[in-house]
Amino acid sequence: MNRNVTQFVFPSKIGAGTRAMEHLPYDLSGFGAVRPMVVCLESVDADGELTPLEDAFRGSGLTFGVYAMEATPTMETVREAWTHYHEGGYDALIAVGGGVVMDVAKCLAVAGANTPDLLRELLHEGGTVSKTVPFAWVPTLDATCGDSAPRACLGGKRINGTALSPNIIAIDPRMLSSRDPYAVAEAGLGALATALCPYEKGEIHGLIRPYVQLSVRQVMEGLLPLMQPRETPPKGALRWFRKEKGREEEVAHVTAMAVAGSLEPGAKKSLTFGLANALAPLSRVSAEVLAGVLLPWVLNHAHEQKGRDLSSMLRAMGDMERLCATPEPQRTKAGLALLQEKINRIWLATETRLPRTLEEAGIPREGLLECCQGVASAIEGWDSQEIEALLLTAYEGGGVHPEMLENSYMQEVV
Repeated sequence: MNRNVTQFVFPSKIGAGTRAMEHLPYDLSGFGAVRPMVVCLESVDADGELTPLEDAFRGSGLTFGVYAMEATPTMETVREAWTHYHEGGYDALIAVGGGVVMDVAKCLAVAGANTPDLLRELLHEGGTVSKTVPFAWVPTLDATCGDSAPRACLGGKRINGTALSPNIIAIDPRMLSSRDPYAVAEAGLGALATALCPYEKGEIHGLIRPYVQLSVRQVMEGLLPLMQPRETPPKGALRWFRKEKGREEEVAHVTAMAVAGSLEPGAKKSLTFGLANALAPLSRVSAEVLAGVLLPWVLNHAHEQKGRDLSSMLRAMGDMERLCATPEPQRTKAGLALLQEKINRIWLATETRLPRTLEEAGIPREGLLECCQGVASAIEGWDSQEIEALLLTAYEGGGVHPEMLENSYMQEVV
């Protein structure tokens, strides 16, 4: 057994469920904060979506101010927000939403605990962030793994450091709104790839396993139920996206995004994401979607050609009935079949907008081989010939239609 510790970071405290934001003022006060500043998009502030947050702070003894930003931030956005933060006497930050909002809030958290000059130096020269002001995140349904990951990006410049993960994450159903239903499926597929790609090397270390299992199961429990067809879809919306008030699936989905963020630094060093990042410029979809497409083929190659033991992956995917019914030697194939089945269902539910093969992702066949050498030199344990064979298999689906994988596995077991 490999007893080397796989490095991962998870410093955030997560509160998920009904009225989770009611704990936020008291959690922030534990960090010594008395006057946090909320960072959100202008549309969120204008549409009154901060009302549940206002209710949570009422009577807590803490007050907050709001900085509403444009959807396309620049360094000037950060300068303006810093002026608002500094002159307003704020001592903590709450990011409402994801993407650019989180990047701006993380940069402000660095400037607030240090100086704007240090932030500028880190953005231009690189380095590791070691200190931020108290920082909370209130996700919406458009969350991605990168929002809670220990990194931030602004103007094409990236900064890293454990301190860039939020201290507190409050996942409250009242805040789970979304303006891009397709992004929900894209984020879920990316989270699934992020959580499962550590299995490329076989059995994963026990310290990381609980985070992998939680992330994968929350994707399974949250994403697929969100993609049930509607009878009367609103004009311009994907037919599968459900907006009801039960919201357990939405909480599970966003929890998966939050937990997967802790796994992202390691995932980005995997073959799955190495290939996805290299192929993304040639594709019609994002690197996260490509990682989801590549993942079953990478894992299958690691098992069949490298002898990796992936039997515990079935447990991580949460299908305990299948786990108990499958003999241990067959669990790897069962896990791979289950993974492909989930990706097929996502493909179907999104009306084929998400691909299942590299060919469906719009990548030209001749573009595959160009990235093999570069990726092989960057990812330990893989050579260019192995990667070439893997890519050609993933390009056409290995000569087996993806919808048949589950049935072929069941026939084999029987």
